[in-house]
Amino acid sequence: MISFLFTAAGFLNLLFYIFAIGFVISLLLEQWLKVRPLSADSTMNERNMYIVQSNRKYCWRQAWITNVYWFLCNVGLYFVSRSMATPSDTFWNGI
Repeated sequence: MISFLFTAAGFLNLLFYIFAIGFVISLLLEQWLKVRPLSADSTMNERNMYIVQSNRKYCWRQAWITNVYWFLCNVGLYFVSRSMATPSDTFWNGI
């Protein structure tokens, strides 16, 4: 159980960084498209802006969901490791 929670927490940590970087990139692209449209056609610019905004919203939502699951994994690790018995020092007992 502990190894599963450690693995899940590490994987969720990796996913969070991927979504956070994707959010920053899409935020920068959105600001770039507001200042400098890609084409003279307004419908194409609206389409490009819609794609970038939906990507930004998706990355933001997924980053929050991943962060919540990571927090729940850490809470689970806390409760699982709290009930474990502490190891006793048996090194000097045999001498």
